[in-house]
Amino acid sequence: MTLLAFKGTDRLHIYDRRDVRDDLLTQFNEAVGFLQKHLNVRSEILGVNREDIYEIPIGVLREALVNALMHRDYSITGTQVSVEVHDDRVEIVNPGGLPKGLSVRNLGTVSIRRNELISDLFFRLHKVERIGMGIQKMKEAMVAAGLREPAFASDAFFRATFQRSPEFALKEGKGKGVREKFGEGAEELVEKLEEKLREKLAENERHILRLIHSNRRISISDMAKEVGISTTAVHKNLTKLKQRGILRRVGPDKGGHWEVVRQKQSSWR
Repeated sequence: MTLLAFKGTDRLHIYDRRDVRDDLLTQFNEAVGFLQKHLNVRSEILGVNREDIYEIPIGVLREALVNALMHRDYSITGTQVSVEVHDDRVEIVNPGGLPKGLSVRNLGTVSIRRNELISDLFFRLHKVERIGMGIQKMKEAMVAAGLREPAFASDAFFRATFQRSPEFALKEGKGKGVREKFGEGAEELVEKLEEKLREKLAENERHILRLIHSNRRISISDMAKEVGISTTAVHKNLTKLKQRGILRRVGPDKGGHWEVVRQKQSSWR
């Protein structure tokens, strides 16, 4: 399995890649972790527990990954299941297209298992149901999350495409508001930091950095109001940014200011 994260909406600039050559369960777990790493997430307090909510429902992507591993044509060599994260979408692709007797039109209404043993394995691991309702559940979950239904295409490969939430996209929708509110320089700063780190920052960390770029003397209480989280959560995010060498405090709590570290290469790890 190949896991890829691209900068932009085409396949030109890869900023993270993993090749997983282990057993199927390890491939599945590694792919889920990769998606969680590169998708935006917000946290909500439900009762007494905190729940992480990903921009694409993680259950939908888990189902698509299982389908890709179960229905791959393993007789085709020289290729593998691939997971691609783009700025606007996630694509999960498996070699072999649809099994004989299935078409894109009747997906979700007919269940044909190409690999019986692998299907039974994932069923016993409670990763999939026997009744073949995964496609319909994926569609319903995407709509419930306010997203477009996944798109499916099949030729020599089967491709499932999931559009990312426009609320998090930086090129359209709410992203335009981000650039208008903080200026082009703030977003460029965040993008350059992510390039140096070779990973995406959490959305709250990104928001805090934009705020500091706009006002180096901004208070923690003002950050909390702007981001919509508690001051304790702001403190935790600031600590993480400082530990990673991205941010430092210059001067005392009162009268000092924040400084984003960009130029000293020794600060990066």
